[in-house]
Amino acid sequence: MSMGPILLEPNYISPIWAGPRISQIRGLPYGGDVNNGESFDVSAHRGMVGTVLNTEHAGMKFDQLIREHHDEVIGSLADDATVQVCYMDAIDNLSVQVHPDEEYATRVEDDHEKAEAWYILDAEPGATLIAGCTTNDLDALRKAADDDTIGDAYGLHLPVSEGDFVLVPAGTMHAVGPGILCVEVGTLGFTTYRLCDWGRGRELAVDKGFDVLKTENVATVTHLGLYDSSVAAGSEALVRRGFTHALCAANVIDVHGEWTEEMGDRYQVLTIVKGEAMVATPNGEVMLTYTRSAVIPACAGSFTVRGNCRVIQSFVPEA
Repeated sequence: MSMGPILLEPNYISPIWAGPRISQIRGLPYGGDVNNGESFDVSAHRGMVGTVLNTEHAGMKFDQLIREHHDEVIGSLADDATVQVCYMDAIDNLSVQVHPDEEYATRVEDDHEKAEAWYILDAEPGATLIAGCTTNDLDALRKAADDDTIGDAYGLHLPVSEGDFVLVPAGTMHAVGPGILCVEVGTLGFTTYRLCDWGRGRELAVDKGFDVLKTENVATVTHLGLYDSSVAAGSEALVRRGFTHALCAANVIDVHGEWTEEMGDRYQVLTIVKGEAMVATPNGEVMLTYTRSAVIPACAGSFTVRGNCRVIQSFVPEA
């Protein structure tokens, strides 16, 4: 079976910490309790699985498509070796949280490791996020978690700006801060343990959070800078690694006209983070506007991006 690029319907939620920028970018209605401030655009996880919008499989859930057409869609990977893509518009701090690694998630939660990387699309001057601890004193951290001050007292605050890619391994204490619009590329896991919610009263999971917390973990930040729109059309695409993790990796590509890539036998996800582009494969094409993603199935073999844009190419790396 041949298959072109696959579009998925985003799953929107309206967290208490989120703003309206995703709604504004995508022309969605918002107001009152609805901000659409978190958008799960690519996911095969049972908690937030996407629905296929195009191809002859429109209306099918993405996980079902993988089960029924495994080799064509994701190729030589296991069913659970899939990438997730999610957008967040933070106007307030997200909860201070931690995610389990594969061993703990499988054993305790019937889930998978949740490692994540944030690409910063926009950041207000002085914006920071938490990505690590400033102490390995577990007693002090536990006390601060008990009185909801752990983020202020012991969070490792990192300044960020547009074009940064921040890798947050499982076990790292973290929280996106206010004034940041970002896209998260991560592994299939979904389990989140809140250590602090800044006094907002949502449910915490401190005991499990401390089971998996790795105080020695810190984020890896790659500074990619801004897309240069002055580069002449037809110039060679600039391909750089955004982050590398054993279960998920991403390149960031600045395209000025056209860029073609051979894929091998594994699927990829393309996400437009500046400009827009036509994404073509031998069996079809789709137009991707700013913030939109497409799954390029393994059976495509190759793809071409046409336009002036910055694109994130997400994939599961070779072992």
